[in-house]
Amino acid sequence: MDTPTPADRLTAFGNQLIIVHDWLREELATLREDAAAYLASRSARAPELSAHCLAFCSALERHHSGEDATAFPALAEQFPQLRPVLEELTRDHRIVSDTLRRLQRLVDGLGDDRTRDVQAELDGLAALMESHFTYEERKIAAALNALDVPEWSDAPPAFLLARLKP
Repeated sequence: MDTPTPADRLTAFGNQLIIVHDWLREELATLREDAAAYLASRSARAPELSAHCLAFCSALERHHSGEDATAFPALAEQFPQLRPVLEELTRDHRIVSDTLRRLQRLVDGLGDDRTRDVQAELDGLAALMESHFTYEERKIAAALNALDVPEWSDAPPAFLLARLKP
């Protein structure tokens, strides 16, 4: 098998974005299942649910912050026609961030019988994320695949490294 060249790695960034989005979708689905189990029978312990929520929220924030700071400026420079799309995606990131803060406050107060509110917030977040991710993938994945950023050839940028920390 041939060793990938920097150009080969660059063409995969849009595809890697989709992989990260899929992973975030799966993590949110698991978090929603945990919250539903807690609501149904209190089988999940609130501290574990809170820790999972905090880890997920942090991973999603890191991903979006990385896009705002790294990917979007590079895309705007090389593909100026995408600027309106990038501005819209950045606005979405602020809405998601607000939702994550509300969610974390609710999860932190689970003992106050706010579990139904947590489930509703998670449902809203899932709908928002799916809409955002689908739009983002449709609008910028191909441009990311074509993006030429020499400093990215040594290591992928932070927005592609969103993972939960143990």
